[in-house]
Amino acid sequence: MYDLHAKMNTFYHQHVRLPPEKRTELGDHRDTNLERLRQGLDKMSEQDGVAYAYPIRDPDQGSYAMHTLNQRPNQDYDIDVAIIFRETDLPSAPLDARKQIERAFQEAGGNFKRDPKARTNAVTVWYKDGYHIDFAVYREYDDGAGSTFTEHAGAEWKKRYPVEITDWFINQVRDRSPSKANGAKVEAGQFRKVVRLIKMFTKSRESWDLPGGIIVSKLVEECYRPHDDRDDVALYETMSAIRSRLLGDLEVYDPIHTDQKLTYKSQFHKQVERFRDALGDAIDNHLRVLFQSDCTGPMARKAWCRVFNHDFWCSDEAGDTESSKSTRSPSVFGGSKSDIREAPPFAGTDA
Repeated sequence: MYDLHAKMNTFYHQHVRLPPEKRTELGDHRDTNLERLRQGLDKMSEQDGVAYAYPIRDPDQGSYAMHTLNQRPNQDYDIDVAIIFRETDLPSAPLDARKQIERAFQEAGGNFKRDPKARTNAVTVWYKDGYHIDFAVYREYDDGAGSTFTEHAGAEWKKRYPVEITDWFINQVRDRSPSKANGAKVEAGQFRKVVRLIKMFTKSRESWDLPGGIIVSKLVEECYRPHDDRDDVALYETMSAIRSRLLGDLEVYDPIHTDQKLTYKSQFHKQVERFRDALGDAIDNHLRVLFQSDCTGPMARKAWCRVFNHDFWCSDEAGDTESSKSTRSPSVFGGSKSDIREAPPFAGTDA
């Protein structure tokens, strides 16, 4: 497979991974809105003559917490925050609990694109700049036997712990990524890098409606193919393995509550089906050239350009340098250079 590991790494750091200053900016917006929430609850207390309590904790969730939030040219960033209240501080009905938080944000006001809204799984605040923050509402209670439980206010109350998905993901990154201590040459955290690159692929066309981050992360967890020396190989093999897996089964299950489908809506099922087809197109129609014996740097970059639909791969920024013109390593899947002609669509997978 033609070696563009170094170029993939440059692409990742310059155009995929969220810069620290942007992450700090988004964190500041999160903190500002948590303060708005408290101000809104105070206003409601004054108006109603009732003491509305603040959340007792507010841990981050989703891609922001897992450090898989990618750069978005249209600023369409999604920040997920859990706001956890004592059970007695929220209405007993989950919709009423979300409506209470919706009202608090509306009372506080702000530079919003539209009014904060209580949706099925969270209260959403939309900014004019393009990004939005989802505040998932939780209640915490003691069962009287010394155990504490947390429930999420969705369509109904469901037992969930806000940090369990984050902990699961962090453990995957730590335990499954190649380690320099074991001789790996790639940067730490390859599992996270592959998730981010595949998420970049799913957002590469505005017309696409493909799965969200949790489904992508779960599929990577099932199909991840680490590589000690090259991130581009790990990415290709994982993409191929996911495509193969989805050819057999389109259902995706929650990594924690393994009896619950992440594809529980027909909309999500269709997104996964389209993801399978998009992967198939990338693998069969664009990336096969990487395994040809006559593949050149421009040919390889054009292939990845078609996959990511990003100017980086089609510009001088990704061009060959004197030190990288001969970095092609066709023996990465076994065999000598003369043995390699063209790998099948699922090279290096279980297909």
